Amino acid sequence: MSATDAQAKDVNRSYDQIILFGDSITEMSWDQGLGFGYGAALSDAYRRKLDVVNRGFGGYTTAHAIKIVHEIVPSPDVAKVRLMTVFFGANDACVPSHVQHVPLEIYKENLQNIIQHPATRAQNPRLVIITPPPVDEYQLEGFDKSKDTVYPSRTAQRAKEYAEAAKEVGASLKIPVADIWTAFMAAVGWQEGQALIGSRDTPMNSKFGSLFTDGLHLTAAGYRLVYDEVRKTIRAHYPDQDSDALPMLFPAWGEAPR
Repeated sequence: MSATDAQAKDVNRSYDQIILFGDSITEMSWDQGLGFGYGAALSDAYRRKLDVVNRGFGGYTTAHAIKIVHEIVPSPDVAKVRLMTVFFGANDACVPSHVQHVPLEIYKENLQNIIQHPATRAQNPRLVIITPPPVDEYQLEGFDKSKDTVYPSRTAQRAKEYAEAAKEVGASLKIPVADIWTAFMAAVGWQEGQALIGSRDTPMNSKFGSLFTDGLHLTAAGYRLVYDEVRKTIRAHYPDQDSDALPMLFPAWGEAPR
């Protein structure tokens, strides 16, 4: 191949992708106002190596996601998807009376169908399931703190159940899981068997509360835990796709053709 041909090929070269597919927690993970977001941090880590694509949709559940996955994952002739995270459950886990609620078994079925969808299979990406995070009931709308009346849309216990369900799907399909629910709880010293931090059955925990803006969505500290857990999962299961292992698509300026 001549130098001219090589340069022409470089001009048309496109970056392979990492798709972050999820709800508002994914959508908001580029919010510069927070100071740190896991999506923006991944994009920075993979700069000049892979394109990190935000496909987060506020309010969406797995019931929504399964209907649009074919439009989210590009066909292989358009782009190559190397990695894909699937990060749903925070809305599915709403209480049964809430419009966003998706029953636990349907949630698991939907997760499996997203992963096994023909559009996903066509790309055959390295997949990572991200568990829904815990919630802080003390911050959630639906708690009348002045009257100590509880009518929440979400509970700490239900968040735990949906996180466990996400792990079950990962285990059954042999898909790695970034267990951010456990990472959040471990960060505040919770241990299995104890009453759930974040539940109104336990005292308010200010360190736990600092991970959330509103009991559900995340602060910079919360997003950093997500980022660390996702990076750890990629390194453990797909070490060849960790950003530190990948070359830049185009050479550094000192090595670039002139």
